[in-house]
Amino acid sequence: TFMSMKSIQKAIFFSGLFFSVQLCVAQSAKDLQERARSFMQQNDFNNASLLLKRASIAEPNNIEITKDLSLAFYFQKEYDKGLEVIKLILDKEEADDQCYQIAGNLYKQLEQTKECEKLFKKGIKKFPKSGALYNELGELQWAQKNVDAIQQWEKGIENDPNYSKNYYNACKYYQITAD
Repeated sequence: TFMSMKSIQKAIFFSGLFFSVQLCVAQSAKDLQERARSFMQQNDFNNASLLLKRASIAEPNNIEITKDLSLAFYFQKEYDKGLEVIKLILDKEEADDQCYQIAGNLYKQLEQTKECEKLFKKGIKKFPKSGALYNELGELQWAQKNVDAIQQWEKGIENDPNYSKNYYNACKYYQITAD
């Protein structure tokens, strides 16, 4: 029984050690993300992306860290890297409408308008109440001289009346058209 007691003590020790390491990693990822957000507010996207890369290694399934890292790359004009990062989470259940918005804007900057439009439509299908996605799709269509853009802004107003950019773009549209 002495050996089994020692074995139990070892098991408890290593379990405790494992959980404390996990807690430290999780805490440090959160701390890294907070520090990175502070850098982003100061327009220091290089340092922000360095911290966010470390945070994403510690917590690879953390959607918020992934979105922040993708945005940091966006603001650094490293659109390919940002898209590579955000694509990893688009098909996950936890992906939200912001993930689609970020990815779409990265496609837009890369001038991949067909992929961008497909992505916004996929996002709207998954999040039909997202005024931001309707607005982004409308802006993309308007930039392509597609007058169907007004339909997106009107749907955005209908489905998410609190999102103001759809009103703004619809007003601009109606100001320059005969309607």
